[in-house]
Parts: sequence; C-alpha cells; structure tokens
Amino acid sequence: MGLPGSKGVFRELRLFTEPTANPLLGHSYGATLAHERYNAEILESRVRRFKPDAVYVWNMEGLSKSLLFRLQDKGLRVVYDLHSDWLLPANFNRDPWYRWWFANSSQRSEIYRTLLSSVGRVRRVMEMLPIGAVNSLDLSASYVVSDWLRGHLSKNGLSVAKSLPRIYPALDLKKLSPKKSFRRRRRFVWAGRLNAFKGADIAVDAIGILKERGIDVSLDLFGMGKPSERKAKRQRIEAVGLMDRVTMRGIRSGEMAEHYAHYDALLYTSRCAEPFSMTVLEAMLSNVPCIVANIGGNQELLEHAKNALLFEAGDARSLADAVAGFMQLEDGGRNLAECSIQRLQAEQTVDAFCRHIEPFLAAQS
Repeated sequence: MGLPGSKGVFRELRLFTEPTANPLLGHSYGATLAHERYNAEILESRVRRFKPDAVYVWNMEGLSKSLLFRLQDKGLRVVYDLHSDWLLPANFNRDPWYRWWFANSSQRSEIYRTLLSSVGRVRRVMEMLPIGAVNSLDLSASYVVSDWLRGHLSKNGLSVAKSLPRIYPALDLKKLSPKKSFRRRRRFVWAGRLNAFKGADIAVDAIGILKERGIDVSLDLFGMGKPSERKAKRQRIEAVGLMDRVTMRGIRSGEMAEHYAHYDALLYTSRCAEPFSMTVLEAMLSNVPCIVANIGGNQELLEHAKNALLFEAGDARSLADAVAGFMQLEDGGRNLAECSIQRLQAEQTVDAFCRHIEPFLAAQS
C-alpha cells in the first residue's frame, strides 16, 4: 500500500491539485517551471542511484506528465499499469505544464512564449522538461486492469489500448479476515471516498427507503474525505432522520479488511463505471456477500444472484430492492459469498498476479 512511513517507500514527488488550490500552476511560467523542475530532479536522482531495469507507472493523476516523456527520451523501459482513465486526453491535458504551453491563451503567456522562442530557450527547456500529447507516449509495455477499461480507452481515442493485455488486480489473502458466520445481523457496510462519484448518498437514501417500508437495517459508512465532506454527510444523515440507522466511521487506506466480516454484506454504490474496484474484490475475497452497482469492470467477475446481487447504478430504490431481496435469503448470503470464492482465491491473489506479471515484465527487457 505504501502508506506514509512504510520502509523503502519514498514519497518525494509533489502533486498538483485542483486549479483552485494553486492557481499559479498552469498560468505562471515561473511557478509551473519550478514545480516541474523539482519533480524532474527527484526522478533523476532516484534513477541515477537505483539504476532500474524498468520504471513502473501506476497512476499519474496529479503528477507531472513531463516525467514520462523524460523517461522515454532517456530510453528507459516504462511499464504502465493502467487501472484508471488518467490517460484520456481530458484528464492527461489537465497537467499544468501541458496547459501552460498548449492551453493557456492569456496575452501575457503568449508574449512570454514568443520571447522564449526568440532567445532559443524553448528547445533547452523542452529537453529538460519534455511534454506532448498522450499519443506521443510509448505504451507498448502496458497492460489494463479490465476489459472494460481497455474498451473505454479505445473508444475515447487511445487506439493503442486495443492491443494491450488484461491482467486483473490481486490481493494478499494473508491480510484478509474471512467471514465465517452468516447469521443475519441486519448490518451493512459501505466503504470509500465521500464524494458524489462514489455514491454514499445512494446507500443512505436506500436505508431511508427501507425504513419507510418497515424494514429495519443499519449501515456503517467507512468514509475517507475532507472534514467538510464528513460534516456534510453527517448533516445529510441527520436531516433525513437516519442517525439511529446510519453511522459514520473513519478509516485509513489498508485498514478496511479487518471489518468486512462483521457485516451481512457490502454495498457498492459508485454512480459511474470504474475500471475495477478493489473494495469489491477485497470484500469478495473476505467471503462477504456484495450488493453492487451494475457498471464497470467488476461486472466481468460478477453474475447476478449467483455470486453477487446487482442493482441499477445511481438508483437508491433499486438498491433498496436488492437489500430487501438479500434479507429474504435463508442462508444469510452464504451461497453468494462462497459461489466463486475458490476461483477468486486461485486467480485474484498476489501469487497468481505474479505468475502473470513476471513473464510480461521479462518480455519487456
């Protein structure tokens, strides 16, 4: 997981955040150059000291894309683990360095770009901090996390994605706490970031609908987010009269696995398709029944009423119906949880992942 303080994990690169958090990045040449140069020097130092056979790129959202072109220009092998859509132009081009050169139409910036060109500085700067369009990257040593993501990238202009192999993600079973008792507790769990995309409000609304129907269940929300997001969520729960049924709980990355077994089922409510949800995989490998929105890469492992219950994404009533249906299962969801557990334990573990990734990486050398 690489949590802060983890031995051998160095978190030295500076992220860029939303434009409102640092309005200078992407608008001020000096501020943007300083940000890019700092990250370039960190990367250069690590490459020089470590001398890697390959550089593994997991997610560049919020990181300087010039780092990728710099590695590519150096002739280093770059392996991309594509598990999100940060390569789509709309996301890729949010990079401040890209925006300053190609999407900053302010008169002051245009004059400064002309000045840099007239004194021959552009070539020197671009050699140090190269930048370009996403289709200029060499993505031949890449793989995708799901067939859904491969299709999504292809449909949105990244044609190279069509030929990329798919390697599903995996988890370390030794870090999980499997559910053993399926005695109905009428308790459900939701886990994720407290933003609109993840749809915690859908889970809350579904509990309210069930309350109106006279179905007594409770929900624990393990939410990660800003204090303002947590406060807003608590206020929403109070406003709809569900303080007795919905409890907000804090959680840090990597700590959720020990909690799943205490609940009847996981509610997974993302409004929009995700390439692959590790939360769903973690719950399934913990032998916990899952009630899942019917979109995204997870559908490749799920079959409604066989190893999960699916509901219409974004629809609280559909989720409420699914929870009500789950409550009618005489076995407490045991069959859902155990239907594909052996296959998951054989295919979605770290050992299985290594059997796929090692020959892939060896082929890139």
